[in-house]
Amino acid sequence: MRIPTSVAAFDVIVNGGVPSGSVVILAGEPGAGNLEFSFTSAAKLSLARNNEEFRKFIVMDMEDIYLPEGTLYVSISKSGDEVLRAVNLTFNEDLATAFRDNLVIKDLSSEYFRNSIVPRKWLSSDARELLRKKENLLQEFVNIMDEGADGRIVIVDSLTDLVTSPRIQFLDLVDVIKGLRKVAKKWNTVIYLLLTTGILDTREENLLFDSVDGVIIFEWQGSRYSKRFRYMYVLKFVGLMSHLEEERIARFNTTLNRANGFVVVNTEKIR
Repeated sequence: MRIPTSVAAFDVIVNGGVPSGSVVILAGEPGAGNLEFSFTSAAKLSLARNNEEFRKFIVMDMEDIYLPEGTLYVSISKSGDEVLRAVNLTFNEDLATAFRDNLVIKDLSSEYFRNSIVPRKWLSSDARELLRKKENLLQEFVNIMDEGADGRIVIVDSLTDLVTSPRIQFLDLVDVIKGLRKVAKKWNTVIYLLLTTGILDTREENLLFDSVDGVIIFEWQGSRYSKRFRYMYVLKFVGLMSHLEEERIARFNTTLNRANGFVVVNTEKIR
């Protein structure tokens, strides 16, 4: 069973979508498109799920395609309002509305900033929320995934926040991700973990990459003195690499627009 990414040119090459139960790191340079990829996937899956007319343009007509019933958005340091504001600024009204359909946002920002230098009044107007005793941050994350991931596309924004938190042991986080990779095979889901590249050292980054099913890289090409282009390529992905090899795909040239979100405009092939 496969779940479409809803990035049309990409889905065609990978035989309709990514295997259900995949845990995928979307690793990118700042602004290169990993966040917008996840936004676009969730919004267009929603359009396809709710509108038969749109479905034929978004999803390939194949027997083993599954459309998740909604989206679980786990925000580590942003409030739900911040997430929705970003979506509204990224998309036109139709895509933004589709993104919000059957959306569950779990906001861990109060727990993330607990005991930090950040003033409480910046985080919440409800003092009781900040004072309420909870599990530690990583356990809260595990609880949310366990309770709400099955049957939904999951966006974790962001893995960067988790790996840089002084309250989380890095190897504990790696164990949790490996556990997610196991249990996700029982869930009708794809889990996208957003990670900023260049934050971790090579060893730590490779440990994370080795702990998931797929790694998609988003990067800029060019310089401040010339036009810059966004590119995407698949570093690894269980179940997809053979399709990419057969098509001799090296990378995808991508762009963003409000009407269509994240778009593949061209594919570069190995010569």
